[in-house]
Amino acid sequence: MRLTLKITMAILLGVVLLFSLHSYLSIQRERAQLKERLSREALHLGQSLRVMLDDIWKIGGEGAALSFLERSNLVSGSFTVRWVWIDGATEMRYRPRVPVQKLSALKEGESVSLLAESSSGHDFLMTYLPLVTGGGRLGAIELSESMDELHGYVRESLRRSALLVVATIGSALLLMALLGNILVNRPLRLLTEEAERIGAGDFSTALTLSGRDELAGLAVTIDRMRGQLDEARQAEQAANEAKLSALEKLRHTERLATLGRLSAGMAHELGTPLNVIAGRAKLIAGEDLSPEDTTRSARIIGEQAERMTAIMRQLLDFARRGEGRKQPVELTRLLQGTADLLAPTAKKEGVELQLKIQDEPVRVNADSGQLQQVLLNLAMNGIQAMPRGGTLTFFLDGTCEPSLSAPQRTGSGTWCRIRVEDQGEGIAPTDLPKIFDPFFTTKEIGQGTGLGLSIAYGIVEEHGGWIEAASTLGEGSTVSVYLPQIVDGENA
Repeated sequence: MRLTLKITMAILLGVVLLFSLHSYLSIQRERAQLKERLSREALHLGQSLRVMLDDIWKIGGEGAALSFLERSNLVSGSFTVRWVWIDGATEMRYRPRVPVQKLSALKEGESVSLLAESSSGHDFLMTYLPLVTGGGRLGAIELSESMDELHGYVRESLRRSALLVVATIGSALLLMALLGNILVNRPLRLLTEEAERIGAGDFSTALTLSGRDELAGLAVTIDRMRGQLDEARQAEQAANEAKLSALEKLRHTERLATLGRLSAGMAHELGTPLNVIAGRAKLIAGEDLSPEDTTRSARIIGEQAERMTAIMRQLLDFARRGEGRKQPVELTRLLQGTADLLAPTAKKEGVELQLKIQDEPVRVNADSGQLQQVLLNLAMNGIQAMPRGGTLTFFLDGTCEPSLSAPQRTGSGTWCRIRVEDQGEGIAPTDLPKIFDPFFTTKEIGQGTGLGLSIAYGIVEEHGGWIEAASTLGEGSTVSVYLPQIVDGENA
């Protein structure tokens, strides 16, 4: 509606200006014509009076002539006729109403017409016709006509023009309001609704406006844009799905690589219960065991079988590729389970595992399998960084303040921190900024793909956190994982 009002006001302003200019010029022209007509009538009357006055002056003298002019006022209608002396009159009644300097043309025998204002503020058309009397003295017949009629005509013309302008404005407003609602407001409303639907992600509704004007063309353009955005969104969804699928496959591949490195330690861990089971089975096969010894050996075989089952279940749970699902995870249990998985590998490499965990439970909203993969990747890097053995320590800080280098996206909230600290060879300062880059590795060929830390970084980012690393050559490295903590059942 505001656009229609603006267009209407612009058109009306132009119409009013043109009409006002036309009315002004018309009134000025008619005023000039009326003035010219009045002046011409005054000259005709004055010429007639001058002829008669000249004859009377010659026959009856000055008195008779002036008396004739006084009697002429009674029959001249709207005119007032006087006799004036041009060469200077002693009596006030014979002096012209206008300054004598403006009547210099009378001395040349020419008539003079001009406008003069009376003491009461009224305008008069003054006409002077020269006449040389019998004594050779120059005088003139002065005819004055009030301009009130002319002013009244002008006022009436202005009133009619104003009424016409008001009627034009009113009619135009009604017409433009009707046409604007049909031709502008309704199409714009439809276009706005369509744009809002597109902005909200709804590309299902097509828009078509009848006609061939600019708004119909805009509707065609918006509909074409809707189709292009719909195609782009479908393509983006397909690309995202393919990307997520590839990323999940890559994570699963890295998980299997980690599983392979864990399997060597697990094989040694399974050897002991297998030896026990084999020995007890041989004893049971013998015939010299008492029933109590047989029962005891069978119970030991069952316990060792359960131990092997638990070890295999840990490996299978970690290796199994499932759909990511976030739920509350208690980090203490997750760290303990991770340490159990790492224990055989750490023992084989001569690395001691330590857990420094607080008593209070710390929970985060996460996918436990993905988070365990992060911890295993960090821990395996730490173990491989200690070829001569050492200590790998897991720290869990329930509440911590993000460092000054934390990303700005972290905002406010309660954060927990998991630190994985090793006593390895450390990372060179030039390599430290690159360790989370895909395929970057300082390990020897065959010991790593360079994707473990990159995948860990991506998983932590998906969980709303970030990773920081610090290292000193010859002393070891510390990798810190920051995650938003659940407080009172909600994410901080």
